[in-house]
This record gives sequence, C-alpha cells and structure tokens, in this order.
Amino acid sequence: MPASSDPANGHPPATLTDWLRSRQDAELAALLRRRPDLALPAPADLPALAGRLSVRTSVQRALDGLNELALRTLEALVLSAHGDGRTSEADAAALLGPVDAALLNRAFDDLRELALVWGTDGDVHLVTGVAEALGPYPAGLGRPAAQLGADPALTDPARLAELIAACDADERTVLDRLAEGPPVGTVRDTRLAGARPENLPAALRLLSRGLLAPVDTRTVELPRELGIALRERPIGPLRPEAPAIEADVRPPDELDRAGGTSVLEALRLVETLCESWAAQPAAQLRAGGVGVRELRRTARDLGVDEPTVAVLIETASAAGLINATHEIESAYLPTAEYDAWLQLDAPQRWTRLAGAWLEMTRQPSLASQRGERDRVISVLGPEAERGTMPALRAQVLALLATLPPGGVPRERSAVLAHLAWQAPRRSGARTALVSAILTEADLLGLSVGGGLTGYTRTLLDGSRTVAEQVLGGALPAPVDHFLVQPDLTLVVPGPPQPELARDLAAIADLESSGGASVYRITEATVRRALDSGRSAATLHAFLAQRSRTPIPQALTYLVDDAARRHGALRTGTASAYLRSDDTTLLDRVVADRAVQSLQLRRLAETVAISSAPVAQVLHVLRAAGYAPAAEAPDGDVIALDAESARAPSRPPERPARMRTAVASDQQLTELVRRIRAGDALSTISTRVQPITQQVPGVTSAATMAVLREAIRGGHRVLLDCVESDGTSGRHEILPISMAGGMVRGHDPETSRLASFPLHRLTRVSVIDDPDDAT
Repeated sequence: MPASSDPANGHPPATLTDWLRSRQDAELAALLRRRPDLALPAPADLPALAGRLSVRTSVQRALDGLNELALRTLEALVLSAHGDGRTSEADAAALLGPVDAALLNRAFDDLRELALVWGTDGDVHLVTGVAEALGPYPAGLGRPAAQLGADPALTDPARLAELIAACDADERTVLDRLAEGPPVGTVRDTRLAGARPENLPAALRLLSRGLLAPVDTRTVELPRELGIALRERPIGPLRPEAPAIEADVRPPDELDRAGGTSVLEALRLVETLCESWAAQPAAQLRAGGVGVRELRRTARDLGVDEPTVAVLIETASAAGLINATHEIESAYLPTAEYDAWLQLDAPQRWTRLAGAWLEMTRQPSLASQRGERDRVISVLGPEAERGTMPALRAQVLALLATLPPGGVPRERSAVLAHLAWQAPRRSGARTALVSAILTEADLLGLSVGGGLTGYTRTLLDGSRTVAEQVLGGALPAPVDHFLVQPDLTLVVPGPPQPELARDLAAIADLESSGGASVYRITEATVRRALDSGRSAATLHAFLAQRSRTPIPQALTYLVDDAARRHGALRTGTASAYLRSDDTTLLDRVVADRAVQSLQLRRLAETVAISSAPVAQVLHVLRAAGYAPAAEAPDGDVIALDAESARAPSRPPERPARMRTAVASDQQLTELVRRIRAGDALSTISTRVQPITQQVPGVTSAATMAVLREAIRGGHRVLLDCVESDGTSGRHEILPISMAGGMVRGHDPETSRLASFPLHRLTRVSVIDDPDDAT
C-alpha cells in the first residue's frame, strides 16, 4: 500500500479503500460475516468492496441490525459531523452524555467493524449514505439554525437560555413536544406570524420570535441548537445496556410437566381439526386460503377462538397434515401423512409440529386482518406469507434461552423491550409479531408463560431425538380406561391412548381437558356413534371393557333407547330412497317443510324416493330432528364414508434460510485472500485497465465515482454491460440517480427511463468528455 496511507508509518488512511487495506484479515472476515450482502457476488478487490459499503440497501440493512447504543452513537457521529462528513469520537461522546467508557468504546468498535464509519478516534469519517439512511432528523433533532435561516442568536448558549426562559407555559409545551421529536409541526399559516402577538397561538408566537423556523406556509421546524438545549441528554433518552428481563425460576421438571399439558392439548386440537375437515372439508377460496365462515365454523368445532385455530391450521399445513385437493371445487382435507402421523407416539408427533412451526414462512396472526387493497387476509392464503418469520422466531426463542432453566419472565413487556433495544429501527413493526410468537409458543407447548421448557431447549440445540426423550419423561403415561360418573360423564385420569381417544370422540363430547379429561354422553352423541356404524352391542361392550366403575343404569337405557329409534327410517340409492315400516312416521316426514329440499315422492306406503344423494338425505333428515340410517342392498345398516377422503400429499418445503455469502470461517478466509490478491493485481500499474472492469459482474469504486460526477454534472454516459442473456451490450443514457444497486437515466433518443444493474457494468465512458472514462 502507499506509504502515505500506512498507519504503521504514522500516516492515517486517506480514503475508505486505504482504510480497508489497513485492516487485518480477521477484521475483513468479520465485516463480511456481519454484512453478508457485501460478498454477493464476491468483490474482486478492495475498491469494489469500498464501493458496496455505500450502497443504500446495504447500509439500511446494517443500520437495522444495530442495537440502541450503537444506533444512538452513530446518530451522535452524524450530528457532530462537519460538511465533509468528518468528526471525532470526543464530539460524539459529548452529545451522548454520561455513558460508561467501556460500553461507548464497544459501540464505536461495533460501528467500525460494520464499516459504517472509518478512520481514527480523532478523525472519524462517515461512510457515504449513512447520514441519508438515518433520515433527515437524526435522533429526532432538526437541522442547524444556520441551515434553516433562523436567528443567529440561537447559536449563543447564553442568549438561547434567555429566550427559553422568556417562554410562557403554552410556548414551552410546544417546544418540549418538538424537542422530543420529530422536530416539525404544522400551523394554520406561517405568514400570520407578523400579526399582533396577543392574537396568535403559541406556535406562531414562537415563530415570530425566531424560536421556530418556517419550512413552508404550514410547516415549522425546531432548530437543532434549541432542541439540544431543551433535552436533558443532547441525544435524547438512551439505554446504554439492554433492559434486564426479571424472571421467576421454577423447577425445570415442573415447567416441563406444565408444558407437557400444553403439548397434549395442542396434539388433541390438531387431531380434532383434521377429523373435522375430514368429515366436512373446508372449501378453498379462489385466491387460495380458507374463508372467514369456514374459519369460524372450525373454531366452533374445536371450541377455541379464531386466532388459535389459525395457528393450528397454519402449523398443521406446514407439517404436511392437511392440504388442498386441487380440484375444480378444491377443498382442504387431511393427507395420507396425517394417518402416518397418528401412529407416532406423542413426543414424535409434537416434534413434527414444533419443527414445522419453527421453519414455516407464515404469519398466522395476520389472519382476518386487512392487507393490501383493504382485502381480508385469509388463513393459508398467499397474503400471510412472510419470509422473515423463521429468523424472528429463532431470535425470540434464543432470547428466552438466555434465561436460566425453569426461568419464566414476570412480564412479557420486558421481553418486548429487550428485543426492541436489540433492533430499535425495527421495533415498531415487530412488536406485534413478537407478541404473537410468544403466544404461539405457549399454545404449542414450546414454552410456559414465556419460559422455555427443557425439551424445547434441547430441540433448539438440534437434538430432536433427545428432545423427544425428555418430553416423553415429562408426559404422564397414557391410560386405556375411564371412570363413568352417575351424571353420564366419563373421567379419563390421564392422556387417553390414541384408540381410546378416537372411540371417546365418537360416543361423547369433550367438556374439559388437562391432566384429566371429562367427556359427556348424551342422546346426540350416542346417535353419532350409531351413525358411524357402531351398534348398541358394540357400545355396551366398549363401556364395560374400558370403564373401571360400574355402568349406571341410566347410561344403559340411554344407549338402548337411542338404538331402538335409530334406523326407523332407512335410506339408499335410487338416486335415494327412504323406507320405513312406520307409515305414520313416513307420512310426517314427507309432509315436513324442513325436508322439502329433498323433494320426497311416495312410491308406496312404506317407501319414498328423492333425487338428492344419500348423504344429503341423511344430513337434511338429521338436521330436522329425525334419526335415519343408511342401509346396504341386503338391508343391513351401514356407515357411509367410513374411510375419510384424503388430499394429496405435498412435496416437502425447503427450509427458509437467509442467503449468506459464505458458510464457514474457512470460506471467509479464502474470500479475504482472493480480495487481497485482486487488490494487489489492480495496483500493479495505473496504466493497465483495472482488473475489476475486465471481469463482468464487478463494478469498481472508480466506476461509481464517474457515475456520480455524471449525475451531478448532467453529462451523458456510455455504458458497457453484460446483458441478462450473457452477451455484451452498450447503452447511452443521461443518468439521473444511482441507488439500490441500479443506475437510472433517460435514453437521449426516446426519452424513456432505463435502468441497469451496477454489478453488470464493465465500463463507463462520459461522452461529453472523451478523456474521462473508466
């Protein structure tokens, strides 16, 4: 490197490229690790890397990852910078106020490691684009008084204090509000400031005395000097360290047992969801997803609210348990994978669901909200797709994992505040998302009240098999029996075995669940069991075999009475026929207005027919209060749709991962070595065309500098670039802007706007000055 920019010789680096040359290989590797977009594609040399450091999207992405202290430190550097973008750490520290020196030095080092600033402690340079990315009002402060054309007295601290002291209560309220930020406000008309002061509102009185500066006829701005004087700390409120999360520590085994209860409930709800959709498939909207009516109907079937059922649906879909049939009248049904899932034990079923939730790029909390064009976002619809959700879930759970085993946050707001400190620029948009993630984690049993369970910690560490073992030890042993109570309820003293759970779901309704479950048997539930093909003898045998208490006589009578009435009406395909030995009953059915949609016609005293399908005849008659049964050609009672329909299995989704430039430290080291080699080759001779312009896909800092000068001077340029098909092309444009990795300009012949990716430029020539070319 040139001796004039060698820090070892006592000469500070003169340019960003020189500063990059002075960095150690480990420091360059750290930069590429923390800002992976800089290495996509790999830069050919250090000037190319320097040019990418100022790309707007890259700078904004780096700012979004800054914690509160680093962001406030960068704002202080911008506020204290001179017109050439240079400042010092001491000037910035003065704006920050009292901050622990070790923490402040760490913040300065963090900004240098990210290459948002460069240079020495006493001569800090802001990378181009940083000030613009922070916005027009860094730290919520306005522009300097000189820039606003305000009263020069505002730059005199003593005079400024006198002006503030002369303000009345209303004027001070306006000043304090603008000092908090943003520093702009609106008035009726700034031109009224010349009227009599006693007739003016507080804002216009301040404007007339020069404490506010007019921006236009309705907008005023608080000068920066006044905003700093009004604040207790010049930069504003600052938390140098992340707020602590106060937690109550419970025994880890106790937390795991509590989480196991949530796990069993989540598994039960997912199974109930799939069985409900197997019996009555949820129609798919034309745009994709489940409609509001279907969502509400499913929530009623499961006995939960709509946000909860939205999480269950999205998670079951991500796990491949439900899918659309993709027919003309498409609907959502369980898949064959659901049947295989049912055969797994509880820990294996849970890890399948938890893994799907962690990796799915869906945001269930958006369901039923208004999206673009004021359209309702549907569950499983395309509008609920969010590619950043896996990374955000991982970040939230990683924070919870920092608590001691068994630790449960006392307040959820503390978790939200800690995450907001880690990324304040994104906190506004992420607060609702983080809160929803915490709720979903509790629902699925990953956490209890925000505290991670032991099996979840193991799962996050990548040990799925061990997590299943830990969860299996926390779950109560499945039971194969129940206790029949005199009030016709069945108490299951533990999680029921899968076979028992399915039989109970057919003969009874679940009233409560938890460590023990309570089911209730009614006439309707017995009729439901009979409709499924079970006989009275089968039900009596099931109750006698599974019960550990005597069967109440009332339950025996209930089953017998329901079985006696069941099947008094018989239906079959004729398209459908209805027959009954009880002619009076058949007369009443044919005359019943509630079943007129079936258009029953009498063929004989004991037989009527309908053009409706058998399934519809059964559904309408049962809804009208009758108890029909389907029969086979030989007269035996049968259960229609004994085997539920299934949707096709879908191909497994690729896990969502953020694209990174490198995958290991070894690759980072090799990349830095190649950048160093390319930089050495590019500086061998200034007479040789730089290597970066011989390699398509690489744009050097010199090329970007030529484009900036052409934009400022209004010069036409000739671009040599690589087209999308790999061929070489040449275009003449009048450039107007360069941002987001693109240069945009007008075609001189057609006046149409054209844009070209910067990374495809191989040469830029200024036409107005043929000698100025790169």
